[in-house]
Amino acid sequence: MSRRMVGDDQDVFRVLVVRRTQVRNPDWQLGNGSPMYVCTGEAHETSYGPYNTIGAARGQLTRETWDSYNSEMYAGVVSGRVQKATTTWEDVS
Repeated sequence: MSRRMVGDDQDVFRVLVVRRTQVRNPDWQLGNGSPMYVCTGEAHETSYGPYNTIGAARGQLTRETWDSYNSEMYAGVVSGRVQKATTTWEDVS
């Protein structure tokens, strides 16, 4: 199935999210107030896209950061940003 992207020399956008892996907190004990997991592991980049509009890319970025604040699974989000590129086409065989 084909998908319509943008035309020649138009901008496309993607979202780049950087997360840190969660590791178990060695200082955690039940009732001492420290978190069970801390995000001090290695950083990993994940990209989403391409999107035709900057609004669609920003929506994906909002979704990723919202998930990070509302789920322990995504609590390691460090940063996210929208990137822009311009399409150029060349023949390949």
